[in-house]
Amino acid sequence: MPRLLALEWDGREARVAVARTRGREAVVEHAFAVELAPRDPGETFADVNVGARIAAALAARRIGRCESLVAIGRTSIELRRLSLPPAPPEELPDMVRFQAMRDFAGLSEDWPLDFVPLDEPPVEASGAAANVLAAVIAPKLVEQIRQTCETAGLPMQRLVLRPFAAASLLRRVRPSGECRMLVDLLTDEADLTVLIGDTVAFVRTVRLPAAEDEAQVRALMGEARRTIAAAQNQLGGRRVERLVLCGERSRLTPIESIVAEQLSLPVESLDPFSVVETGGELKNDLPDHPGRFAPLLGMLLDEAAQARHDIDFLNPRRKPTPPSRRRQHVLLAATAAAIVLFGIFLLWDRLRAKDAEISNLRDEVKALDADVEKARAALAKVAEIEEFAGGDVPWLDELKETSQDLPPGDEILVTRLRAVALPSGGGQMLLDGYANEAADTSQMVHNLNDQRHEASGKGAQENNQRSEYPWRFDNVTVRVPPQESE
Repeated sequence: MPRLLALEWDGREARVAVARTRGREAVVEHAFAVELAPRDPGETFADVNVGARIAAALAARRIGRCESLVAIGRTSIELRRLSLPPAPPEELPDMVRFQAMRDFAGLSEDWPLDFVPLDEPPVEASGAAANVLAAVIAPKLVEQIRQTCETAGLPMQRLVLRPFAAASLLRRVRPSGECRMLVDLLTDEADLTVLIGDTVAFVRTVRLPAAEDEAQVRALMGEARRTIAAAQNQLGGRRVERLVLCGERSRLTPIESIVAEQLSLPVESLDPFSVVETGGELKNDLPDHPGRFAPLLGMLLDEAAQARHDIDFLNPRRKPTPPSRRRQHVLLAATAAAIVLFGIFLLWDRLRAKDAEISNLRDEVKALDADVEKARAALAKVAEIEEFAGGDVPWLDELKETSQDLPPGDEILVTRLRAVALPSGGGQMLLDGYANEAADTSQMVHNLNDQRHEASGKGAQENNQRSEYPWRFDNVTVRVPPQESE
């Protein structure tokens, strides 16, 4: 399964969460903090190599190189509410950039800028002014973050505003139409994020005492009051209706009671790891301060679900690219090519049909030629028969007389008789067969000689093929004179 890694750091520690995706869900397998305090005498926080510390922690857990989702705090960027003339959503990116160039001090064209709309329904439907929260970050800071990630072996894929990532987790697991303030206590600061329904409407990040004691709670109460008042002023008098504290409930119980008493608001806690699926060693070894990981878990769930991060400086909202005519040209070219190919196919198919027809005709011609040869051979046979039948020898009479002149069957066996008409007239008969005695062959030749016939032979030869006829004779010739005309 693909691996996702979410990362953030402040002056005290770096926090890392690693998840594997399963479809559009994420299973969190690692969540840990990396201490960034100086280790050598004379070393300050500025001397700490954050990337190297993170790389060592990843190597110790055998987490290899992967693209990272980075969260950045509110104090590192400029965030401002902008009001714009009514416009369709696709025009907002250019309008926000134009207005931000006037309202943000020191902003130039190369500064990454992203924004989140605050209006529902869209302004083009209502005709009212368009309100957005716009955020900008210095390119120099983006490059510093990128170099730290590269040192850690983590190419940066997203750069997300931390309070928005934590708010994404809250609205994903506890959707509500109320006006709520999400309080995320970090090492020495806290993100105070006001949501109206699912929309982040106001964000503050405040410094707090690092120690988890009464002084921190008092400071948090003061900042919460100021945030509620500031948000109410910007939200047209709408007041925060509920507080949500990020962290483990057992640690937040004292704070919950003080908040409920002093602010007169209902309070609830959100333990980030109780609302996500965990795996591996993380199931039995959760980090000490789970609330600090809310932004990282929110980023991981959004990325796994392929949802857009509200504020992402590396992938900001932009005006849609005009539809390319290249696709249309490609379609036209493809259509023309298809027509040409279809025409070629039709021509080829016709030629193939003609070739098949020619091949069939050739086969028919060969068959006819064979029939013609057979007819010629038959005609030749007929001619021979006619010539034989039309000769001047009465062959039937000759055969009858020859059979009468032959010795008895126990002495002579004729196996072949050929009668041939001679061009000069008359004919001859050729006899092949077997004899009981060699003298039987001589007797046969003697019997066939008479006043009209002249018989001759070469004599008999011994034969082993027939035991009853041990002698063989071949080509005993009997000349037949032509029939005399009457």
